[in-house]
Amino acid sequence: MRTAASARIFYGWWNVAASFVGLSLSYAMFTVFAFGTFVTPLEAEFGWSRAEISVALTVTNITIVFCSPLLGWLVDRVGVRRVLIPSIFLMGVAVASMHQMQGNIWHFYLMYLLIPLLGAGTLPLSYSRVIVAWFARRRGIALGISLAGFGVGATLVPPVGQWLIDNYGWRDAYLAFAALIIVINLPLTVLLLRESPRAMGLSVDGDTLPPDDMHAVSADVGLSNAEARKKRSYWLILVSFLLVGFGVTSILAHLVPLLIGRGIAPRVATLYMASLGAGLIVGRILAGYLMDRFFAPYVTAMFLLTMCLGIAALALDIRGPMILLAAVSIGLALGSEISEIAYIVSRYFGSLAFGQIYGIMFAAFQFGSAFGAPAMGLYYDRFGNYVGALWGLSGVVLLAAVLISRLGAYPRRTEDRPAGV
Repeated sequence: MRTAASARIFYGWWNVAASFVGLSLSYAMFTVFAFGTFVTPLEAEFGWSRAEISVALTVTNITIVFCSPLLGWLVDRVGVRRVLIPSIFLMGVAVASMHQMQGNIWHFYLMYLLIPLLGAGTLPLSYSRVIVAWFARRRGIALGISLAGFGVGATLVPPVGQWLIDNYGWRDAYLAFAALIIVINLPLTVLLLRESPRAMGLSVDGDTLPPDDMHAVSADVGLSNAEARKKRSYWLILVSFLLVGFGVTSILAHLVPLLIGRGIAPRVATLYMASLGAGLIVGRILAGYLMDRFFAPYVTAMFLLTMCLGIAALALDIRGPMILLAAVSIGLALGSEISEIAYIVSRYFGSLAFGQIYGIMFAAFQFGSAFGAPAMGLYYDRFGNYVGALWGLSGVVLLAAVLISRLGAYPRRTEDRPAGV
């Protein structure tokens, strides 16, 4: 029934390119990942303690927990472009306004609320919803490439921020980041991102469909959020990714101090952290490739098992090249989780309420993230080491792998029937 559309580039891949750039310049780059580069200059200029400054990250995480389901509901009803384009612009303005920040730390906290609030449209769920609409057979790899932009941004933005601070100061660094958002991200989104293949006379994957099968490209198919909540798979996915979020931030926040505490030089510990970031990028693309070819919950469980083994290896006080192997194995799992959420949600619940359901799952992931790092820190403060916490964390990730592997077969493809049928 389906034949190759043409030899030219399928427009869906331009959406992948726009999403890649958009995610590399999303809200998280200028709050979470660039955060560490601004700690020292803010501490020096305003006299704030590091504990006080770090509260801003908690503000951002909690903001995303509440914004994510609301954003999903909004994009399902008014469309991605109508949310994403103003969100990019307003986020750029908010980042630029950091240039004027003075010594009131509550102003700092307010900005770490406003940047994710105004920039919530740049969450992965917006771009994922577009990719899900354009791809079916190649959905995994398209999601993987798109969402790899998040990892590339996380790798490049911190050193770029440090260079800007060293050469121009922290205030001008914020202005430069704002320029990247408004001059690069905004025009690319306006010019390239299109959320519906049908609106362009195209179909999913660039295939040609007979007229009576055109409902297959509609976004109005699948389960509502209320219907999805009645499914066992909904709660298995939610709890699994909540546990993954707990594990992810625990490792991200404490890997470097853990290694330094074992006598590893700070510069070397930072390199191990960089290898984790490289694994993050590779994991996102690799997971997408594998999910197009194998059962996605098993692929997800496999990546989580690699993370479990990597954490367990750290608990055993490994040394030398084994630390690199553990960091890369953890990074592969860290990189795969966002694309896996998007892919699994689309396969089990369809496109009708994809944004809302994804938003809730991502909120669960963020909720776990908000508590993982503090819990790990509390354990260290009490016992003076990370060993017991690492074993516990390994068990948490193992449980997440077991839960996701219990999802069962995909339901009858919701993309192949209209809503309500």
